[in-house]
Amino acid sequence: MSMTYLLTVMLTGLGMVATIPASQAASPSMHYAWQVLGIDTAQCLSQARQALESQGLEPVQNDATSVAGRSETVTAMFVCVENQPATTTVMVVVASDNDDQALALREALKQAF
Repeated sequence: MSMTYLLTVMLTGLGMVATIPASQAASPSMHYAWQVLGIDTAQCLSQARQALESQGLEPVQNDATSVAGRSETVTAMFVCVENQPATTTVMVVVASDNDDQALALREALKQAF
């Protein structure tokens, strides 16, 4: 699976999580990061769940390759894609109507992961 495809799927999914009429809100601020690690998908998802919990986010999605959480003001998602045995690409995407909050949460999730 290509990273472009994954990002498209994630952004579409994030849009479905919080649908707000355009007349009521500005576009959300989004920040993302990714890294290739020497772990498998199960380890990646476990670490992602723990990172989301460490930041007080309530779980909203959990499937074979991703986990997401949200609060009243922010939504975050980790996607774990195994490239080859024991090598996984992990991507974190954070969306909020507050740019500073989204960026700070992305950095906190990276540290917690």
